[in-house]
Amino acid sequence: MADDGQAFAAAVAIAVSGYVMWRRYMRAANLMEGTATARVATAAKGYVELVGTARAAGVAPVRDPIQMQECLWFHVVTEKRGSFKNNSRWRVEKSVASTELLALQDETGFCLIVPGEAKISEEQEPEVIVKESSSRRHKIWRIRDGDPLYALGFLSRRSPPLAGPAPGSIAYAHAEVELLRVWKRDQADLHKRFDTNNDGRIDAAEWERARLAAREAVAADAAEAADRSRQAAAAAPDAHITHELRRPEDGRPLLVTSEHEEKLTKRVKRRSRIGLAMFVGGTLYILFALSRCVA
Repeated sequence: MADDGQAFAAAVAIAVSGYVMWRRYMRAANLMEGTATARVATAAKGYVELVGTARAAGVAPVRDPIQMQECLWFHVVTEKRGSFKNNSRWRVEKSVASTELLALQDETGFCLIVPGEAKISEEQEPEVIVKESSSRRHKIWRIRDGDPLYALGFLSRRSPPLAGPAPGSIAYAHAEVELLRVWKRDQADLHKRFDTNNDGRIDAAEWERARLAAREAVAADAAEAADRSRQAAAAAPDAHITHELRRPEDGRPLLVTSEHEEKLTKRVKRRSRIGLAMFVGGTLYILFALSRCVA
């Protein structure tokens, strides 16, 4: 009976894990097959599939902490082997991944990717396994400059840097009011500039001219700030990156991998079928065991 109970529990575990695996990889396969490949510069805002080349995002390359090799992204998993014969499997001791920005380039432009938001696929074999000793090793995945890059995520155009209040905005009106307050603190200069009839007071018409002058001054400052902002943006190391790919808010993933799309799709479908087989096999055993109990 104990053996039957253990077998039943194992079947339940296999069925549940198989169902989760099947649904997870089936969803990923549907996303990849149901999302058309887009081009960075011409794609509409929304969830897209991009295929291109990994490039630096205007920042210095990073180095993995084990071999100190330059790359755009790394993930290092340190594993430790048990010291007893019945516990000799490798177990994860530590996991470290870089979070620096990287970019995807296709023939039309560049797109920024934030690794901290992404699920970067590491289910393919690691680039290298470094054995520190007989009981400790490091698995290293890297994305290097020039590697193929496949990505699924929410694409949008990067917002230009703010360059001061826009004409007609509340902030613009506040800037005018604040400038008039500054002018009113120096009554001598205010009368010198706007008391055109020299009667010692600022009448309604003269105050209106002061308001127009303040508006022109704020507009000139805003134009100058916008020009400085454009110059700074043009000089920025990532000025060529016009778009960004982020994780959407509807629960769909931001998926990034250095695998080719065809190879990735085949692997995802294969794992989906394995999960389905586990679910069906475990469920059939559960039904068989329950039928025996009823009989």
